[in-house]
Parts: sequence; structure tokens; C-alpha cells
Amino acid sequence: MLKILDAGCGSGIYTDLFTNNGGIVIGCDGSSEMIKIAKTTYPLNQFDVVDLLDHMPYENDEFVIVFCNLVLMDIDPIDSTISEFYRIIKNGGSFFFSILHPAFYRAVWENDGKKIKNYIKPLVIEQKAPWGVTVHYHRSISYYFNKISDKGFSLTKMFEPNERERMENRPDIPLFLFVEYKKN
Repeated sequence: MLKILDAGCGSGIYTDLFTNNGGIVIGCDGSSEMIKIAKTTYPLNQFDVVDLLDHMPYENDEFVIVFCNLVLMDIDPIDSTISEFYRIIKNGGSFFFSILHPAFYRAVWENDGKKIKNYIKPLVIEQKAPWGVTVHYHRSISYYFNKISDKGFSLTKMFEPNERERMENRPDIPLFLFVEYKKN
């Protein structure tokens, strides 16, 4: 069986999904409130409160997969987080992550398409959410690629799904960026 860490698991939906598909899964999140929700919603799963910016309470080479959905864009800096993922993933294991697509997430829409402003320049964006204000760190794709590659991971796949087709009738502009890296 695959041992998986759902890093930044939030309410635990993916932790439960991976568990129901045969994985040995631990969900972790820095928010004790989100872990409380996860434990209430999915009481048979394991959830830990873990600050992804600190040393993680997991063994070296413990996981075959670290899954990180829509989290890296909301933490800063990511260097220690990526180092910890590298430490806890077995050789040959995978690091999967998704982020909102940095080329299109904060761009300005126009009638005839998209106008992108300030793509390369890092930017801190505060956003109101139902649970309070969140902070999003806009970074270019090359920023993520270089930070993760510099830690020793090798890029395996990158995918840009056209989810905007349903939302804004723009099938040619991706909303997300999905990436897989391997630990050699």
C-alpha cells in the first residue's frame, strides 16, 4: 500500500478519498480549526496539526507520495517546506502539487481576452474569505520550478486543465497548474 501525506489537507476530503482508494494516509494542516473539522467529518482517518513552515513530525523517507493541493501559493517562504517534503519522501517517490495558475489567476479580463499584468514580479494578495482574510503569494511558474528543482526533485509532468470552460466560457485559459516531481 502507498503511504501518502496530504499536506495542507484542510477539511480532509482528499485524505479520505485516498484512504478509501487503499492508501495509508495522514492528513496534516497548520490550522487546528481545519483539523477539528476533518476529524469530525472523517473520524476514521488520521489528521495532525502541522505547521508546514517548520520541521515536520514524520520520519525520513516515510511517504511514497506527498500531495499538496492549493497550499504552496498560500505559504511563505516555501524553501523549508520543500526541503521537508524531500526529506520525508522515499527515493523514487512523488511530490504532487496544485496551485492556482499564476499566469491567469490575478490577470485583468477584457472583452476580447485576457490582459496579464505583473506576472514575473512576486506579489502578496490579501483576500476576504468566509473564514476571514487569507494571504496569497503570487509567484511565477519558474519560481516554483527552480525552488523545487534546487531541492533535488526532478520534474515529471505538468498539466494545465481548462477548468475555466465551465466558469467563464474560456476553454483556452487554465485556472489551475498541476505538477508532479520525483525524488531521485
